[in-house]
Amino acid sequence: MSTHFSVSVHCLLLLSSSAPERITSAMIAGSVNTNPVVVRRILGGLKKAGLVDSSPGTRGFYLAKPASEITLAMIYQAAKDEGPLFPIHGNCNPNCDVGLRIDSLLTNLYQVAEAKVEQFFASITLEDMERSCSQIEVVPSSAE
Repeated sequence: MSTHFSVSVHCLLLLSSSAPERITSAMIAGSVNTNPVVVRRILGGLKKAGLVDSSPGTRGFYLAKPASEITLAMIYQAAKDEGPLFPIHGNCNPNCDVGLRIDSLLTNLYQVAEAKVEQFFASITLEDMERSCSQIEVVPSSAE
C-alpha cells in the first residue's frame, strides 16, 4: 500500500478544518511537504469519488459533502492502489511444499483482513478524525 491513503486523509482534514474556505493544492502541498502535482493527482481521485470538488475559474478545493458523511472507508476506496492491501511476494520455489501453497494461503487470509479493515474504516468519519486530531497534544521539538 502506498501513502495515498494517509495523504488523502491529510488533505481532507485540511479542507474540513478550513471550510467553507477553499484551499489550493499548493497550500495543501506545503502542509503535506510534497509537490503540488502529487496533491492534485490525489485530489483528482477524491473528486472522482465525490469527496471533494472545485469550480472552474475559482482556485482551490473544498469538501463535496459534510465531514460527518465522509468515512475512512470512502477515502480508502478512493485512494487505494490497483493492487491488494497486502501484496504477496512472487517467484516462490515450485519445488518447496510451502512455496507451492503460500500464495493461496496468504491470499485468503489477506482478503479477510482487508474486509475487516474496510469494515472498521466504515465506522470512522472524517469528523471523528478531525475531533481526534484536535485532541492530540503537540510537543514542540527542541532545537539543538
